[in-house]
Amino acid sequence: MTMSKTLSLSILSSYCWLSKDSLKNTNLPPSSLKIFDVEDIVLNQIPPIKRRRLKGLSKMAMHTSLSCLDKVNFSADEVYTVFASQHGEIGRTTSIVNDIVDGNDISPKDFSLSVHNSSLGLFSIFNKNKHFGTSIAAGSNTFGFALLESYNLLKRNPKQTVLLTCFDLEVDQPFGRLQQRKYPSYSLSLLLSLNKANAQDISFSFERSDIEQSSHQPLAIAFFEFLQGEITAAQLSSADYHWKFNKHAPSA
Repeated sequence: MTMSKTLSLSILSSYCWLSKDSLKNTNLPPSSLKIFDVEDIVLNQIPPIKRRRLKGLSKMAMHTSLSCLDKVNFSADEVYTVFASQHGEIGRTTSIVNDIVDGNDISPKDFSLSVHNSSLGLFSIFNKNKHFGTSIAAGSNTFGFALLESYNLLKRNPKQTVLLTCFDLEVDQPFGRLQQRKYPSYSLSLLLSLNKANAQDISFSFERSDIEQSSHQPLAIAFFEFLQGEITAAQLSSADYHWKFNKHAPSA
């Protein structure tokens, strides 16, 4: 798929968290970390009895989603949602498979939360959000195609607002050896709309690459660095696509 047409969105709020425990295995320069939240996740917005259900991936996604909304005092029950994860609950799924191999009983909780859209489901349930939500996985292009899905949602529902959350855990063994690079656990949330006044406007396009590439960081993290930086245009690469982004002056 190639998108020669340039698509435009408004970013009302953004928030990105990185796991400081997994940063030692990555190539992210220390100077770039000041724009990220690297503190331990607390989630005071969620009652303790519900908070106990959140582990790892779903906890990260809930943290950045609510933090992104809190920055602009936007209610969590009013947004359309696009949750995106390349690997999903890979750790929980691996644990289930190991239990099966070892002849152990499978935890019903682990089984119910191992599906790809479990984080989206928990966000919707905990925040009483009854609006449309979808879950995306697209390899190294997961963030890019989640952005495209968000754009499509807004074009069909131009008066709505979309919460895009892209998140992944560091891939442990046995699958870690299949990774060309070690990426940290992270979660990025963006609150998006169409042509919103006083918001950061961006445009993007993408095209397939004929040469397989290896990026030193996930597309979502590279985009957040671009969004927070001073440059106004960037070409970011996934394994098989080039993504072109531009920042524009806020709409009047």
